[in-house]
Formats: sequence, C-alpha cells, structure tokens
Amino acid sequence: MKINELIKKANEDYMPLKKEEFKAKKEGRELTQEQKENLFKFDTVLNFYKIIKGIFVEEFTKNEGLIGYLVGEKKITMHQEKAKDANNKEVTVSVIDQSMDERVDMMPEKFYQPLFEEMIKGHKKNIEAFKQRNDINSLNKEQIELEILESFMPKEATREDIEAWLNNNYPNGFDVKQSGPIIGKIKASFKRADGRLISEVVRNFANK
Repeated sequence: MKINELIKKANEDYMPLKKEEFKAKKEGRELTQEQKENLFKFDTVLNFYKIIKGIFVEEFTKNEGLIGYLVGEKKITMHQEKAKDANNKEVTVSVIDQSMDERVDMMPEKFYQPLFEEMIKGHKKNIEAFKQRNDINSLNKEQIELEILESFMPKEATREDIEAWLNNNYPNGFDVKQSGPIIGKIKASFKRADGRLISEVVRNFANK
C-alpha cells in the first residue's frame, strides 16, 4: 500500500476515537481502557506514517539520483518551462510533472531500505532499554513503529532459511576456512539477512 493511502487509512482509524475522547471530556467521563489503547495505537501509527512521508519528501528534495532513477524507469516525466534566474535573466528549467504526493508513492525500496535498516536497529536497541526501565508507553510506541518499519522491508531471512540454503548448496559440508566467501554468497542470496545470524549458522554448519 502506498504511503498516502496508509496515512488516509490511519487517519480514518484515529479520528473517530479522537472525537470520542473529546466528547467524553465534555461529558466528564473516561474512555474505556480498550479505547485508550486503540487511541494510543492509532495516534502512533498516524504520526509515524507522517514521519515516513517526511523522510520520502526530503529524499525527493535532495537526492537527484532518485529523480534520475525514476525518470529512467519512466515513472516520472518532466517538461521544460521558461523562468527567471536570480539576475532576472530568462532561463529554461526542467519541471517534474508529478506532484510530491504522487512522487512519494513511487519511492523505490532500494532508496529507503538502507535508512530503514538503521532505524530498525535503533528501535530494537530502544526496545531493550525501555524493557529494562519498565517504560511501558515508550516500549509500546517503539514496538508499533518497529512493526511499521518492518512492513516496508523485504522479509528477513530466518535461521531455517539460511540452514536450508546451506543444505542445498553444500550438502557435503565445507571447511571452516571457506566461511568468509560462503557468508558473502548467503548475503547476496537474500534481500535481507542479519550478518551475525549468518555467521553463527555458517560456523555451526562448518563444525558439523
């Protein structure tokens, strides 16, 4: 689903509960616990989708390679217009035909995946820290945001996926000295895999 559609859906989930919260305050009553939890969840989801959209907008603003890539893929078109430069001299400029909303919905995975990988690592560290501090609200917020980030990413290879790859490609095993090149091959075979997990599985497989 595209980011603008995700924001629209999140807003549709959020607004009725926000209105109910406002109504409850006027009537001097509390929302139910379930309503409070859902309001927190939908508020977090909506705001984080907006943050992601902001990241995409920033990429389109500063990353010329992104525009060039989408033009080459014929997903974005451009036309020429006359304009005035800083010295009031007439110049010809290239203008993108698609609006920013249309552009952010075209964001290719290859451009946001490295950034989201780092964000996922940060969220996982924060989750552990919040667990230790027993900070439930921050923990819940971080977990919701992590789930959203993961939903944009390719499925991460599991231990079973890596073991299956090794069994298929090295049914007779291999010498531990071959581990380095084999780890490289595994990383190239999966769109997304944890390096530490790969190393652990390869080491255990080589020791069989």
